[in-house]
Amino acid sequence: MKMKSLFLLLLLTILLPLSAFSEDPKATSKDSTKDGTSDAKKAGQKPLGLEQVLAKYYEAIGGLEKWRKLDTMIIQGAINSQEKSMPMTAYHQRPNKCRVEYRVKETMMAQVYGGFFAWQINPLSGNPEPAPMTTGKTNYMRDTCDIENSLIDYKKKGYDVKLIGEEKINGKNNYKIGVKYKSGNLETYYIDAQTFLITKSAGIYNFDGNEVRTTTNFSRYKKTNGYVVPYLLVIEIHGAPGENEWEISKFAFNAKIDPNIFEFPKDKIINMQKKEEIEPKN
Repeated sequence: MKMKSLFLLLLLTILLPLSAFSEDPKATSKDSTKDGTSDAKKAGQKPLGLEQVLAKYYEAIGGLEKWRKLDTMIIQGAINSQEKSMPMTAYHQRPNKCRVEYRVKETMMAQVYGGFFAWQINPLSGNPEPAPMTTGKTNYMRDTCDIENSLIDYKKKGYDVKLIGEEKINGKNNYKIGVKYKSGNLETYYIDAQTFLITKSAGIYNFDGNEVRTTTNFSRYKKTNGYVVPYLLVIEIHGAPGENEWEISKFAFNAKIDPNIFEFPKDKIINMQKKEEIEPKN
């Protein structure tokens, strides 16, 4: 499940430009130890391979077939960032459509990917009209907008996924799985060797020439309608001040969503084309 994707893009909209981040998300974190040897290795057992780890992960989150049958998901909650709280609702619809709506005081803002390009409604930017987002942000949303996690059906999606190794986080062994998207964006997932739930992820994303590095911690897992999902995400954008929380209050699975909320207004596309026609070329 890619719950973090829209939340991260919202934070980047708020906090960028903050370029030249130097910390490597693949480096050992402050909560990790240098001893990444699994209990299985110490006991002389054969370590698990990628597909074995993923099979246990799928089982832990409710089952692969159950996630494949999921067509829509609505997530409600609040973003807590820099001592401010913003209500937010995220909508996901298969295949690969997503929209996040949030409020800054009384102003409604949105970021959307409808399958072709990303666009936003951001009156605080000085433009009250819907507007396309940059190529880098479109690539990011295309990579991470799936209703389920990148590790589900990764071969079908064309992702390059590898088991990198193992690492201890807070004294517990985790499997490290790397994901490379067609855009070149990278993510590393840390899966607890006992619960087989994701505890952490690290990402390296290219936003139009700015390399953005992040770390996300997942917790408060609950079984909801048969799906095992985290209700708290803590995201750090390396180089930016502090941590940011997405505290989730409600999940709705296979709920009805108006498909039009993902579509860029057609009259705005026509107006942009007319503007290009009348503007003199240099």
